[in-house]
Formats: sequence, C-alpha cells, structure tokens
Amino acid sequence: MKSPIENREELELSKKLSVEFGETLNVKFESIKLALLIKVLYRFGMVRAPNSFIDSHCHLAEPRLEGQLAQFIQESKSKGIRYFIQGGIGPEDWQRQQDLSNIYPEVIPCFGLHPYWVADHTEAECEAALDILCKKLSKSVALGETGLDFRPHICKGSEARQIEIFENQIQIANHTGKALVLHLVQAHDKALQIFDMQGIPRNGAMVHAFNGSLPQAEEFLKLGFFLSIGGALLKDSNQRLEQAVAGIPLENILVESDSPDQSPPSRQGQLNHPTTILEVAEKIAILKKVSAKEVLDMSRQNLEKLFQWKATTPS
Repeated sequence: MKSPIENREELELSKKLSVEFGETLNVKFESIKLALLIKVLYRFGMVRAPNSFIDSHCHLAEPRLEGQLAQFIQESKSKGIRYFIQGGIGPEDWQRQQDLSNIYPEVIPCFGLHPYWVADHTEAECEAALDILCKKLSKSVALGETGLDFRPHICKGSEARQIEIFENQIQIANHTGKALVLHLVQAHDKALQIFDMQGIPRNGAMVHAFNGSLPQAEEFLKLGFFLSIGGALLKDSNQRLEQAVAGIPLENILVESDSPDQSPPSRQGQLNHPTTILEVAEKIAILKKVSAKEVLDMSRQNLEKLFQWKATTPS
C-alpha cells in the first residue's frame, strides 16, 4: 500500500503531465491556426514571402529549356525569384505556356502575336491566330509580346503586315482591359506614330528589353509606359543604355531576364537564366544609388500596378 506522500507525488506528477500535454496540443493547434491565417493573408495580398522577386519577362515554355526547366525554376526560387511572367509568341507557344502553368503555378502566362511570328506567317494565318487570341486572353495576365521588328533579317518585307496586326492587338487590348507587352526593335518612331494616331493604350504598356537612348525612353515615359531592363545593361560598351537607365524614374522600371535569350556576359555561350535579373538589379542599383533589393521590390510593385495582378500565391 502506497503512503499518502507517494499518492500526493503521483497526483502532482499526473497534473504536471496533463498540463504539459495540454500545452503541447495547444501549441500545435495554434501553429495550425497560424499557418491557415498566413495562407489567407497570402491569398488576399496582405503578406508576402521574403524576397518575392519577379522576372518581368521570360520564355520558360521555350523548347530549348526542355530538360533544364525544373532546375532553372528551383535555382531561381532559391534566390528569391518566385514568379515568372511569360512573353507570348504564337498559338503553339500559348498552349505550351498553359501546360507549363498547370505544372508550375508560378509561371504566369502572357499571350500575344510576336512580330517574329507575324513576319513568318500569312495575313490569313495571322487573322486566324487573332481569333484564337481573343478566346484565350482571359487566361493571360497581359497581351504580348506584340509590336514591330524592322530588322531586315526578321522583317523580310512584312512591315505592312506587322503594323496591321500590331494595330489590331492594340484594339484587342483596349477592348479586353489588358496591358500591352511591347517588342520594338528598329521601330520606336513608327510605334510612337501609331500611338499618336490610335491614342495611348487604355491599360498601359511595358517596353520589353528596352535598349534605347534617354530621349527614346522619355517619349515612352510621356505615354506612362514602363521600361523593362534586361541583360543588355550588363554589356560594358552599353553606355547609351546606362545613361538612359540613370534618367528613368525607378517608378517606371521593370527588371527582366528574357530567358533563355539575351544572355549577359556572365552566361556567354549559355542559355540565359532568370537569376540574371539579380545582376541587372545590381547594375541598376549602382546607377540609381539605391540597393538592389529596392530595385527588385519596386519592379514587382510596378508590374503589379501595370497588370492589375498580385503575386500572392505562396511558393
């Protein structure tokens, strides 16, 4: 038979264990509640993952990345790049983007008829593609790439067709409430002329891979456009672009990789990687006398403002 003292000790131990067990359960319950709360806050854009950077323009549905894509995305996410805005080429690419986004929700589709595609297809094929585009745009964060590329080896006598399809896409964007993602090469003046005639796009625009002068940048800034800066800034000889970037307000700058294209010197001879936006941001930061994180955070804010979209999904 146990003594009263032994009984008392067992009772005290039992109480202590009950309290500790209850506290453990309570801690676990509170952790579950906190996790659910964070998910809700993410969903409504009230909190973000640390370093939620965005590659403002890339082509991860490009077949050249097959076999490397999972590694590219994982390496990018490990460095704080959590979202990847795509650039559209043509109907085949739009479908690849959709398929990819089903696997990787952080890959954000963007559909448009690229000047390359327009130059390589007939007017009838372009018109048919525009019909498909109108049906698919609800799944697209913006309309693009679209624009003009008058380099002879690209254009091949397609100037008139490029202009017509570009003007059609501006009208579609206005009608559907989408911002434009612009590809403009050796055609800045013509594009500005078109905007002067048709009016400023109602939902704004970004000039992807801007590589022009400060006066050219200022013309786009007058229209309220955003200028997206990529690997071209990292070339030692590109003083013209450095001067332009120094003069562009940070509130109008986006940062992009254009992966797998436009590799900077650090990836010469290799496919470009979304992580090169970190190098671009460092160079912009030097020119603007701010931190690279400030550049990337502002780029994200600018992109969200332009596309009326929130990077809210935890990844």
